[in-house]
Amino acid sequence: MEKQLLTMAHIAKQLNLAESTARFYRDRFENFIPSVGEGRKKRYKPETVEVLRFIAEGFNRNLTAMDIEDGLSRMVAMNIEFEEATATTTAAAQQQSKSEPNQYALQLQFAVEQMSVTIQIIADQKEQIAELRKHVAVIENRQQEQQEYINSKLEERDQQIMESIREIQEVKNQLAATKQEKWWKFWK
Repeated sequence: MEKQLLTMAHIAKQLNLAESTARFYRDRFENFIPSVGEGRKKRYKPETVEVLRFIAEGFNRNLTAMDIEDGLSRMVAMNIEFEEATATTTAAAQQQSKSEPNQYALQLQFAVEQMSVTIQIIADQKEQIAELRKHVAVIENRQQEQQEYINSKLEERDQQIMESIREIQEVKNQLAATKQEKWWKFWK
């Protein structure tokens, strides 16, 4: 299994990315990056290549980090660390399971119920995000309509100004012609 694990440098090379870029993607979407170990000994599972490829392609298509995260949540399971809590809970469960088998079943049922509640909260949040995206789209459409309205009004104003300038120029020419006519009558 150790031979299958990859370093970030190796993954970056496979994806033809700068290592700093691959590390940025890893840090930004850490919950979706399958890894083993910690610190300098941290290595990445082979599926990390596809996860980082998905992230890079998303940014290349000008997707937002939120859009990429949404896609990743459909594509990969999130990494959630429960080391201390799990060790404590496991020890307590083992101790209680020896004395009270029903207590372990109750704790397991409680954990499942909590997971169900959490999943429902996540589903509700996704619905809210979808509604917010729709609202943003409506606002963007309104903004576009307002910009078009402003542009049309500016164009109308410019046409009126040009018409006024032409009229002024015409009056100016008429005045000049009248002055010249009077001048010629004076000399005749």
